[in-house]
Amino acid sequence: MSQNSNGDQNAGQWSQIIGQVLDKLSGINMSTTVGFDHLEVDIPRAKGPDGKDLGSAKWVINGKLLWTTQASKKD
Repeated sequence: MSQNSNGDQNAGQWSQIIGQVLDKLSGINMSTTVGFDHLEVDIPRAKGPDGKDLGSAKWVINGKLLWTTQASKKD
């Protein structure tokens, strides 16, 4: 498996995991806060078209993520 398809597979797995967590934590009319203290997200070096170097990145996240859900009636 190439590095690019492996990265795509990992991204797909992470999105599934996050979706499952949100499904479990989200209810009707509720609010959830997730706090981050020095969460590091390391984006590996990538190559673009014609072998162009797209670089890499490291993000450090400090703060909170808040999401709310609200039920509404369908007409």
